[in-house]
Amino acid sequence: MKTKSIFSIIGIIIFFVIGFGIGFLAFLQIEKPSSDKIPILTDGQLSIHFLELGNQYAGDCIYIKSGDVDILIDAGSRENSAPTIISYLDNFVNDGKLEYVIATHSDQDHISAFVGNNKYIGILNYYDVDMIIDFPLTNKTGSKETQILKNYYALREEKVSQGTKHYTALQCYNEENGAKRTYEISKGVQLEIMYNYYYENKSSDENNYSVCLMINQGENHYLFTGDLEKEGEEHLVDYYNSIGEPLPQCVLFKAGHHGSPTSTTEKLLEVIKPQYLVVCCCAGSPEYTDNTENQFPSQQLINNISKYTDKVYITTMIDNLDGSSWNYKSMNGNIVFEIEKEKIVVNCSNSNKILKEWDWFKNNRSCPLSWA
Repeated sequence: MKTKSIFSIIGIIIFFVIGFGIGFLAFLQIEKPSSDKIPILTDGQLSIHFLELGNQYAGDCIYIKSGDVDILIDAGSRENSAPTIISYLDNFVNDGKLEYVIATHSDQDHISAFVGNNKYIGILNYYDVDMIIDFPLTNKTGSKETQILKNYYALREEKVSQGTKHYTALQCYNEENGAKRTYEISKGVQLEIMYNYYYENKSSDENNYSVCLMINQGENHYLFTGDLEKEGEEHLVDYYNSIGEPLPQCVLFKAGHHGSPTSTTEKLLEVIKPQYLVVCCCAGSPEYTDNTENQFPSQQLINNISKYTDKVYITTMIDNLDGSSWNYKSMNGNIVFEIEKEKIVVNCSNSNKILKEWDWFKNNRSCPLSWA
């Protein structure tokens, strides 16, 4: 009996020693995230670039690189932006090819540099392209079709004749004719084409036809919605709720419609809760309105986003305004997010200051209490 008791005691001791050892090793492997880290469940590296476009007009052009894959979302704001974009991309596109080109909708401030003109070679002529994904619908048909849009269609068909694949965003979402909803662009990094109600329903606002997409990097998400307006954002939230897949919280959101008061609404923000916001615009420009509160980035946008983050970046700003003409200069300039392992680093070509730190903001916008 004594021998059995001794063995029992020894067994219990061994059991606790092994259990403690396993628990201790597990503890060592758990790294508590610090405030400057974001959780990533993949080794895939990713960089997201918001380009300044070389003129005083609002426009989108977002370049994404992951591994050897190059993605270009839009190419605004005018045809003369093409050389500015190309000179930037040539620093990163090593093989002369863009794997994915995405044209969110038909407005010139999103597609004009794709086509260029007699003076400036366009993006679609300069680079080889594996795949073009674009808008299923537009109101610009027949006599309403712009020359820039006609040129875009012609160049797109020329690229297709040379082997480029072309799908609409609706075909991608429905996975029709060989298109996919999700494309693996590097290890653990996906390009996801999302559903937009206005892919197959008419809108009086051209902006609502915008292609919506998400870059997923493990549990981190980066959302791009073109110029989607309030109605489109509402449908976006409601649709994903209805199918039991609510939109995830996002590390980064590219503000809708250049920071207008009619997009980047509370209904969307309260779901995605972005940590960073980028607005592609010329701050204080009278391009669309003389109402200073509604000029990009609008006071309404600032009020909406202030509940979630003060990390707001702007590409360009007004330098001086004289009657009907105005000059521009860099605000943040080219805005680059580098995400590797567990850290995100923001580097801008002009300044890394966030919006609330700029004199332009202090002189032209009311500061929300949460930013004070």
